Amino acid sequence: MLKSILRNWYRYVLWALLSVVFWSWIAMLATDTTPKNKVVLFADLPALDDEGLELALEETMPEGIRFVKTHAFEYAMFNQQAVLEGDLYLVSERFIDEFFESFVPIDKSLFPGATFYERDGEAYGVCVYDEAAGVCAAKDYVTYLEGERCYLFFNSASKHLGAWNDSPDDAAIAVAQDFRNLD
Repeated sequence: MLKSILRNWYRYVLWALLSVVFWSWIAMLATDTTPKNKVVLFADLPALDDEGLELALEETMPEGIRFVKTHAFEYAMFNQQAVLEGDLYLVSERFIDEFFESFVPIDKSLFPGATFYERDGEAYGVCVYDEAAGVCAAKDYVTYLEGERCYLFFNSASKHLGAWNDSPDDAAIAVAQDFRNLD
């Protein structure tokens, strides 16, 4: 019996791994919701307190939204489609060009007193971290890169931009405003 187990150990390990993956997938399906009922924020930063940030943003969630999901970009490294379907992107200044095609111009009046990332005369992102200017939104939940500005951008494919892209609601805008107000 022991010889059989030792000879086939890899089968037992493989079975255990497949079981963990399967039940993780089932748990994800059971707790997830459709894109129209959640706002998803992807962050390209060194560290992100996903759960803490989600809970803080869910305190003032717009009606119709069940929850806010936050992920580091690495979360979707096997599913690029997940990143493309996100609503908000938190991106450091040096990585903006990598994602710029997905950004939509924003209305500056939605973020009074903010500094913006501008290109071709249009505002695309709202500054959430600028060490020199003393701007540091959600500092308890996000680790920013020192000396580098960070901006919050909106995905043009978001299902939560209201009149900008004929979405049924503007929940991504509300979540972005709440993010800027977090200490």
